[in-house]
Amino acid sequence: MSDLSDFADQLQMDVISDMAESYFGNRKELDYALEAFAGMVEELLPVIERMFRAAATLRLLLLDEATADAFCAELGLDPARIPPDEGAEILVHEAVPFALTGKGRYAVCVETAYRGLYDAIHEYLNGRYYNDPNRPGRKRVTMHYKRLEEIAGIINEKIHKANNDRSMSSMLREVKSMDPVQMEREEILGDMVYGDKGDGRDNDMCFVPIDLDGYRFPEVEELPPVNEVGSALKRFCARVYAERKDEVRAAMDRFRGR
Repeated sequence: MSDLSDFADQLQMDVISDMAESYFGNRKELDYALEAFAGMVEELLPVIERMFRAAATLRLLLLDEATADAFCAELGLDPARIPPDEGAEILVHEAVPFALTGKGRYAVCVETAYRGLYDAIHEYLNGRYYNDPNRPGRKRVTMHYKRLEEIAGIINEKIHKANNDRSMSSMLREVKSMDPVQMEREEILGDMVYGDKGDGRDNDMCFVPIDLDGYRFPEVEELPPVNEVGSALKRFCARVYAERKDEVRAAMDRFRGR
């Protein structure tokens, strides 16, 4: 009888050990996931900064808010499609394609800035392929908003499962259910003594889901490619150059770092 009792005790301890290892192992995995997510956010920040700088560059050439709105109207865009510059520095372009006339040079500068913003928004939303330095011939994709959104959803599902399917109090209840003597004591003395509710303990041990909205990432849409708006862009530039030549020239000088 003693051997059977010892075996049962050892089996119970093994089960409890496995439960604890699973519980705390899952928590450690989530800790790593949340730490990795924070690193991914850090990776995305320079991409956001470049996007704001690209927006600032285009807005420089469009002179002011009213002209930027007129530019969008000419191209058939909602003005909100061009992000705010958020006080970012412009991206200087010392070398731009040659054009014979002033209005032609202005159109080239605006087209260059527009393409830069198009690329920056695309990279922010979808990432950019680059060569894997550790595996020649293989391509990787930079961190981008859509991937971050997807990963946040996966982590939040795991957090929901950890918080609800395997709480601290539920695990303790399972452990206590293996000890008939302990259960009998609780039935006699009540939950007040042994604290079976566990709500406060569970709340203290709960993971906080990722609040992606709390990061206040820019909400942007992809722009149409240059080949779809090129004619409208040139018409607009010709008109603005004719009306505000001196302002346009000053903006182009800044654009080219002069």
